Amino acid sequence: MKKILIIRLSSLGDVVLASSVIEPLYNAGFEIDFLTFKPFDELFIKDYRVNKVIAVSKENLKSIKDIYNFSKNLKYDYILDIHFNLRSVLISLFAKGKVLRYNKESIKRRLKILNPDFNVVKAYLKPLESLGIKGDYRPKIILEKEEIEKLKKILPENFIAVGVGARYKNKIYPYFKEFINLIKDENVVLVGSKEDKDLFEINQKNVIDLRGKLTIRESLAVISLAKGVVSNDSAIAHFARAVKTPVLVIYGATHPYFGFAPFKEEGDFIFKGLECQPCDLHGKGSCKRGDLACLDIKPEYILERFNNMLKERLS
Repeated sequence: MKKILIIRLSSLGDVVLASSVIEPLYNAGFEIDFLTFKPFDELFIKDYRVNKVIAVSKENLKSIKDIYNFSKNLKYDYILDIHFNLRSVLISLFAKGKVLRYNKESIKRRLKILNPDFNVVKAYLKPLESLGIKGDYRPKIILEKEEIEKLKKILPENFIAVGVGARYKNKIYPYFKEFINLIKDENVVLVGSKEDKDLFEINQKNVIDLRGKLTIRESLAVISLAKGVVSNDSAIAHFARAVKTPVLVIYGATHPYFGFAPFKEEGDFIFKGLECQPCDLHGKGSCKRGDLACLDIKPEYILERFNNMLKERLS
């Protein structure tokens, strides 16, 4: 059996999307190890397709010497680098194995040269063609029945999950509270980090606020039980894709053509398409206009698009 090491160190949403390469490699008979930063190893600890998850702290890979000492005893037939940054390149250089690397189109994206056909998942899968592996695969995180049943006990039977946060403020839809207030006849579950609780407080009978209360895997389990998800361009959107829950993604400072938009069968997205969009690859910095017009979207429109997305999936 051929052994392969997959390298995707960060960030959380990217590691979730990197799960798309596991299924085809597993089906092709490879023994798979996955290298990532802590705590993202939690994503794969119960994945029958992964032989071993190698979790490392970022602080332990600061210097070239650190990286060399960590990598020198890693031996594989193949090393699949789907991070392609300095650390991952050095790891694949110092480890033993034939290196396969994906084309991240980093320069084009940073220069905002947009390619409507570019998708990160497809880019991750492309190097597998050199191994004779082809096909349309999607992100997939394995959850155990017990994990899902545990959350079922505290959740309503039907609910919408909402991810209100994001890493950078220019990606955060500012009217989520108003959007949630529009939902009268259904339950809403808020998911995200403890920092997301600072965005707004809400006291509504049909709202369960789990922001900052869940582990990564518990968040995935909650989302797997939802009828649909509304999210910023963030890890929560990728969680939904990985557990096959339809997701509506709201874009602000970033752009769907950066390659992180859901495929049609995974959901939909809202993007105003202003002349200034995208202003940054990751949504950092401040709005040059000063008004975040890209996120000035009526909550009623968000709800309409979300309901239409769910109807399309049922038709």
